Amino acid sequence: MLRRYSDWVIGHHKTVVVAAMAICMLLAYGARNLGITNDFRVYFSADNPQLAAFEDLEDRFGRTDVIYFYIEPVAGDVFTVPVLRLIHELTEVAWDLPYVRRVDSLSNYQHTEARADVLHTESLVTDVEQLTTARVAEIRALALAEPLLAGRLVPSSGRATGVVVQLDLPAAQVHAPDEAVAAARVLQSRIAQQNPEVHILLGGGATAGVTLGEAVGQDLRTLVALSYLIIAGGLLLLLRSVRGMLAIILVISVATIATMGFFGWWGLVLTPVAGWVPSIVMTIAVADCVHILISYFHGLRLGQERRDAVRESLRINANPVFITSLTTIIGVLCLNFSDSPPYRMLGNMVAVGVFIAYCLSLTLLPAMLAWFNIGSSHAGKGASSTMDRLANWIIQHNRKLLLIMGVVVIALASGIPRNVLSERWHDYFDGSFEVRRATDAVEHNIGGVQTMRYVFDSGAADGIYDPEFLRALDDFSRWLRQQPDVAHVGSIVDLLKRLNQTLHNDSLEWYRVPDNRALAFQLYFLYELGLPPELSLENMVDSGHGATQLSASIKITDSERLLELDALAHDWLRAHAPTIKVGEGTGMDMVFAHINHRNIHSLVQGSLLALLLISLVLMVALRSVRLGLVSLIPNLAPAALTYGTWGYVNGRVDLSASVVLCMSLGIVVDDTVHFLSKYIRARRERGLDLVDGMRYAFQTVGTALTITTVVLVAGFLVLAASHFGPTWVTGLLLSVTLAYAWIADFFFLPPLLFVLDRKIYKKS
Repeated sequence: MLRRYSDWVIGHHKTVVVAAMAICMLLAYGARNLGITNDFRVYFSADNPQLAAFEDLEDRFGRTDVIYFYIEPVAGDVFTVPVLRLIHELTEVAWDLPYVRRVDSLSNYQHTEARADVLHTESLVTDVEQLTTARVAEIRALALAEPLLAGRLVPSSGRATGVVVQLDLPAAQVHAPDEAVAAARVLQSRIAQQNPEVHILLGGGATAGVTLGEAVGQDLRTLVALSYLIIAGGLLLLLRSVRGMLAIILVISVATIATMGFFGWWGLVLTPVAGWVPSIVMTIAVADCVHILISYFHGLRLGQERRDAVRESLRINANPVFITSLTTIIGVLCLNFSDSPPYRMLGNMVAVGVFIAYCLSLTLLPAMLAWFNIGSSHAGKGASSTMDRLANWIIQHNRKLLLIMGVVVIALASGIPRNVLSERWHDYFDGSFEVRRATDAVEHNIGGVQTMRYVFDSGAADGIYDPEFLRALDDFSRWLRQQPDVAHVGSIVDLLKRLNQTLHNDSLEWYRVPDNRALAFQLYFLYELGLPPELSLENMVDSGHGATQLSASIKITDSERLLELDALAHDWLRAHAPTIKVGEGTGMDMVFAHINHRNIHSLVQGSLLALLLISLVLMVALRSVRLGLVSLIPNLAPAALTYGTWGYVNGRVDLSASVVLCMSLGIVVDDTVHFLSKYIRARRERGLDLVDGMRYAFQTVGTALTITTVVLVAGFLVLAASHFGPTWVTGLLLSVTLAYAWIADFFFLPPLLFVLDRKIYKKS
């Protein structure tokens, strides 16, 4: 059947080329329908319990998408006439940004004073044109004494401040964040040009989301082009054939474009993670083409006619190429066990890309070889003798190699327990991104940038005015402030305590929770009555006044510490406020903290299933349970070596690092399959014994495996040049895994065959 297929492709090579290109171009046309979103929420599935808690909080108190203007004078502090005027101007014009719901700053903070037993509320900074040095000193004293400001919008040093712009982004408009951030950048640029004595940086969650999409777009523009250059250069150097290199580049380009277009026809809205797809598909697609082309060149050097060389190349490669494509697809499809939808989509897109690349490698590539004069290459001539020497050396030292490789695998794999599941989304960006510089500046000069939010629910309308409820909230706030990673805690109780003090002539002894429900309600009502409508307390208290939120700013830490702090908080609440209903700690930082744990456990399950399926495929394909089991060892070793090495040099496994297990599982099988298929062909078709079968495998496939490994490693290493954390981590770990796979298949698999296939060897 394979012979008939080969004859058909060769006999209709022009038709096959035209038809394959036409189909792929039709698929590619769908790419125009692709959309992209930068909303961080898309990283979580709809049934994610932490996301549900976060969205419940937003339903009660408004969405928390923020653009943050960080302001730091070059010299001095923010409490000067020019800087306060700048803050006032920025606060006022920020209201004109798209989708703004609220703007908070030193300038418009609503400060309350008691005059003749009446509370008067007004902005902290007024009459900016009439500011005097004395008034500025007064503003400084008031701001630094205000618990809702100090440590949140201004540090005790007064060194810097921020203007917080809260957005109400429509969920149906995926480009709304881009529109808001673009307008904010224009405003930032104008204010910065007018005030060169002040540093202004743009940060906040909304800005980070937009920057994430821009980072991936930057990678697509630069790294994909660089990948093409490196792959083309590597193929040209190793294949020594310009036309052969161009044929492979055409196949992988068409496969990549068709993959993206296929999903465009479905009208999918992609996430930044999908930006990895072109590089991954392009790199994986190289392997199939190289094996077919190397075998084709080998046939030409043996004196075969061009079409006969194509037939023979398809005959000896069709089965291993099918197996490797199938195992790769199985491996990446295990990403569907991920709790994060973008990574599930990534696995599905790569799987489709691998399938398209497989189809093209068995249609478009052989048809081009039959049509165009892609003549013999010098590739492998010198390498053949090198492979002979390498095979003889491995055969001679197989026992020592088995011992050495076993020790190395055990030693490096022992580093796996050193890895810690930890997510630090702030490290997604390096210092080349403004949002990272803004984050670092806020962290160092103002306070924590991570946020934990708790909803305290009294269970009754107007229940937040109950003194017992307020005391529990106050006690929890004090406990939370004592924790080493907490920079600021803010809640309605701080406001009521300050209003209580103000109403009693600013006496310190009255800075306490109101003694009765009526007083608490009166203080709240009088304060809210004096507020501008746009600065109401709806972000702190729900509409029925039965629940309120407490917000804690946390110094930058990892997800493990956030989860630990949340567990300690709930332990305290169960012990000291058992009657009050308090939701789990939430906020985008907390949702990310939970997903890494959920993701790794689900991916381990998916990897085990994929490993089982791949093992069954290999046993059936190789027609040997023994060899199928033997192949498991070199297939598992690369991942163990990679994560063990990672444990020694880094030790932090985040969301992007965790998916490498599934991404690499199917890919590392490729080398093993090609080596074993040639070894089995030598034993079964040629009747060679174990030693000669080993030599045959090295002679026929060793060069191709080396070329594909070099190209694959180089292609994935390009991703490691990214400034975007998830991209460089994924690229680095994949390249290291593939390098370990080559080592395992050359120096670990052959010695294993000498031990585990020795029974057959003795019979030969």
